[in-house]
Amino acid sequence: MMWRNVVNALIGIWFIIAPAVLPFANDNAMGWTSVIGGLILLILAGTAVLSADARRQAWMQWVTGLVGIWFIIAPWVLSFTTRPGDFWTSLILGIVALILSVWDLGALPKSAAVQQHSH
Repeated sequence: MMWRNVVNALIGIWFIIAPAVLPFANDNAMGWTSVIGGLILLILAGTAVLSADARRQAWMQWVTGLVGIWFIIAPWVLSFTTRPGDFWTSLILGIVALILSVWDLGALPKSAAVQQHSH
């Protein structure tokens, strides 16, 4: 479970630095989406790497999964499907973040997921 959070934290770091590395640095909408989504991934996944209690928090996996979904749909919403580097970076890393988050949700003990929903 921890390695999946490490990968999601690394994806977060990439999205934070991507506006400075990829051509979409001049695209404010994609730049801010990248940095904010990357920060969310880094903070949540990084916290889960450092804390066993955080790894058992289903809401953290839900949020990282939603960020993954956002990165999957962002190329169409923000109209950058014609820029292959930006498009594929967002799509592929969004899919990876989503898959890892769902995988982590499935790995949670059933009692942890049920307790969280009952509060």
